[in-house]
Order: sequence, then structure tokens, then C-alpha cells
Amino acid sequence: MPMNSYAARSDAELALMASDDDQAAFACLFGRYNAMMHAKAVEKSRVCGVDITDDMAQEAAIGFLHAVRSFDPSKGARFRTYAEKCVDNVLTSAVRSYLSGKNAILNNSVLLSGAETEFGMDSQDILDARDVDSAFMSRLSGLERAVAELRVKGLTYEETAASLGISLKSVDNAIQRIRQKYRASKRS
Repeated sequence: MPMNSYAARSDAELALMASDDDQAAFACLFGRYNAMMHAKAVEKSRVCGVDITDDMAQEAAIGFLHAVRSFDPSKGARFRTYAEKCVDNVLTSAVRSYLSGKNAILNNSVLLSGAETEFGMDSQDILDARDVDSAFMSRLSGLERAVAELRVKGLTYEETAASLGISLKSVDNAIQRIRQKYRASKRS
């Protein structure tokens, strides 16, 4: 179907076509709502007090995708109303989660950049501990050592979990134990 014929269709028609895996229909509909999603992402990012607009924009896109997949015109709602509500719901949930501190470790972690890592130590400390201080490294389990080495290489939580074949929670737990052991080694 020519692209200009998509532009002439209603939002509801495009949503139904997109829910049937019509990528061009989805692209057209997404283009119509991109500004709305971005505006809502910026607004919700401000609530958090830090610039997490990119994260909120991704959440908004997830909400929009849900709206496209679950829209049912027989229920009497306009697609615009439904999509805005879905995006609002997802963003509100993301803000609540962010403000609760539930994912503070993920939200506050910093990849190696010469600054502090999510282990609570700078990258030089980790490298020194790995290369020189075998006493610290001997305190780490095999999993903790593997997680530390992958994170030092710059892998994300997700990449570390996938590489080791473990869950994100297991990566997070290993990092927490590494922090505790590192702090204890600095006190002794």
C-alpha cells in the first residue's frame, strides 16, 4: 500500500492495521503521536528532579505500543484518548518506581568513565584489586569475580546477565556483595 494512503487513514484504522503487524501503519501512527509522547516524557522527567527524559521516552513508546496492540474501537473510546491514557499510565508507573528508590542501584550506577562505578569504588581500585590485591579477590566468589570483571570491561547489567546466563537480580546481588566485601577490605 502506498505510504500516502496511510496518511489518509484514521488513527483507529492505523491502530488496527498496526496490530496486525503492518509496520508502515505503525510507523505512520507513531509519527503522529511522537510529539505527544516526547512532551509527556519531558513532563514526567521533571517530576523526578533529574533528567531522565530518554528513559521516560522509552517508557512512553512502550505505553504507545501497548495502546496499539490492545486498542478495541468497539469499546467506544477514540484512539487518541486511549493512547494518551496508556502512555500516562506507563509513565506514572515509571515515575513511581524511580521515586521509590526500588531501582536506585540501576538508576545511580555509572559505567566506567574514570569516575566511581556502581561498586562504590573507582575503576583504578578495581583494577588494582584484580591485578595486585589477591587478598581482596580471594574474598570474592567465582560469580562475584566474573560479574566484577565484566562490569569493569563496561558491560551493562543486561549484558553481564546474558553473558553469565544469570538473572538481572543475580547480577545486582553479586554487586551488592562485592561492595560489602570491598568496604570491609578497606576497613581492615
